[in-house]
Amino acid sequence: MKKLLEIAASSAAQAEVFSVRTDSVSLRMRNGIPTDISATIQSGFALRIIRDGMIGTAYTKNLLDREQLVRNALAGLKGEVKADFSFPGPADLPSRPTPDGSIEEMGCRELRRHGGEVLESLKGRVEGQIDVHVGRGVSRVAIVNTSGLEVSDSSAQMYVFASLLFPNTETSIHRVRFSNRVEGFPPGELDAMVSLYDAGLPEIRVESGRMKALFTQDTLYTLLWRLSAGASGKSIHERVSPLIGREGERVISEKVSFGGDPTDPDDIDQRFFDDEGVPASRRMFFENGVFTGPALNLDYAARLGRRPTGNGYRKGDETVASLPSPAIQSPFIAPGDARWDEMVASMDRGVVVLGVLGAHSGNILNGDYSVGLNPGYYVEDGRIVGRVKDGMIAGNAYETLGNVASVEAQLNQSVMGGRYPSILLDDVSVTARN
Repeated sequence: MKKLLEIAASSAAQAEVFSVRTDSVSLRMRNGIPTDISATIQSGFALRIIRDGMIGTAYTKNLLDREQLVRNALAGLKGEVKADFSFPGPADLPSRPTPDGSIEEMGCRELRRHGGEVLESLKGRVEGQIDVHVGRGVSRVAIVNTSGLEVSDSSAQMYVFASLLFPNTETSIHRVRFSNRVEGFPPGELDAMVSLYDAGLPEIRVESGRMKALFTQDTLYTLLWRLSAGASGKSIHERVSPLIGREGERVISEKVSFGGDPTDPDDIDQRFFDDEGVPASRRMFFENGVFTGPALNLDYAARLGRRPTGNGYRKGDETVASLPSPAIQSPFIAPGDARWDEMVASMDRGVVVLGVLGAHSGNILNGDYSVGLNPGYYVEDGRIVGRVKDGMIAGNAYETLGNVASVEAQLNQSVMGGRYPSILLDDVSVTARN
């Protein structure tokens, strides 16, 4: 990396080298029979150079020809993409504990053993199929630049995913456990999963209308995706966000505080710098319902005349092929004070949103959503009576989150990443095809 940086620095005022390596193994089982085993190793290097106020980029999967990579980045300058920012210098960053080496040593045999333990706990307790997905990943990120920055971070995580399918469907109740240690589900969590599954076995038809909706940790991303898009510095700069001019204003319920904290030791993706080397920190973008300001990387901070917030991340399947953009990393919602059973008991009529289809549909930037319930449970007089057949839920994320009845006191890991409580919302439009 340093050799590449030296070559690039000889042709540009500023240069940055980003590298990543990931090593992962996963195993999928259905009713205890392996259906898919995969092992992947990916690595790559990305180069950004700044000269005469313009930026050029290039990437490669190896460093066999450093000079060619630099020439590719220099050729990118012809695109005349402005860069009004400078790469950050060194910062005094904390160090986190050394990753659990036993995770890196896990192979298919160990993964199958962990998956088998989950299967044994569930076998014979449900009518439908049982899917178990177990995996582990090890990654290393490093960044060096001509401002003297030199940072790196290594991490190791494992996960166990369990899914209980309703008979003759692909609709399921599922749970996931991410950890930076070798461990499975906490005691009692699979029991609670079975109880929830049993409550949804009756399939019922309901009348359409406006009613309460209890979004769980695995479905809140439908709403938070819209909020995150609006809070992006890119959306603010391009003037396509509904949050323009609303900084310091309450835009959702005061019961909701939403942000990200990559430095949280309980987060499996803990890191103290973003993908540009800017120090990361706990930051709330919606504090008690008030929009506090946008998420910013180096580029959009400069465009908006602000300081970067440490939210520049490379997203996508090909990390080195993407450019850093504003993103809320390690997202979470601050817990409230309600228990799950209390929230259900308080519903006179409503749905529990346990899974969705079509979260990408609707005008995301505007906050609009319209998703299928997959599954959704119907609640009447504080009691779950069954699984909704052919149900949909729709609205606007800002309006929906502006009408919050209660927030769960517990944070739960989401299959989509992040940690959230369940949130009970009032007056949501539910449509059922009868």
